[in-house]
Amino acid sequence: MADVVGNIDYDEWNSTILALQVDVAAMQADVLAMQVDIAAMQVTIAALLVLTETGGTVTTDGTEQDIYLNNAPAALYRPVCVKIDFTNHGAGETCVVRIYYRIASGGNLIKQVENTYAAAQDPALISIDLEPNRYGIQITIERTAGVARDYDWSVTYEV
Repeated sequence: MADVVGNIDYDEWNSTILALQVDVAAMQADVLAMQVDIAAMQVTIAALLVLTETGGTVTTDGTEQDIYLNNAPAALYRPVCVKIDFTNHGAGETCVVRIYYRIASGGNLIKQVENTYAAAQDPALISIDLEPNRYGIQITIERTAGVARDYDWSVTYEV
């Protein structure tokens, strides 16, 4: 026999409350599962934001030559540094390394850094810090004295 007071059926209420408690428990389990999924996504995203590098060798020919050019990054770009190996750079050599940044969409690359390296370098590995950029970066080398030499280089950046 149902426990009814006035128009309220307490047995029906108790059944409804129990059903709601089951639903809440199920939602809590779903929330916990979503938190696990979110944590896994955060790990994946963090793994994407890793340092990457590219590099190569340039043989100087007396003109200003590109070492590295990122002409139009898709978004904010975070280059970290450029390293250039001056091991082959001898006493009679002079090279100029320049760094250009584009600071406006469709704008020109504008020189920000110009470093001259004359004679043998000690240490032979030159490292230049780079800055975040949205619209482009160019790193060049120009031999202004001496003979053609090979320069290995590497650019490290975040993606």
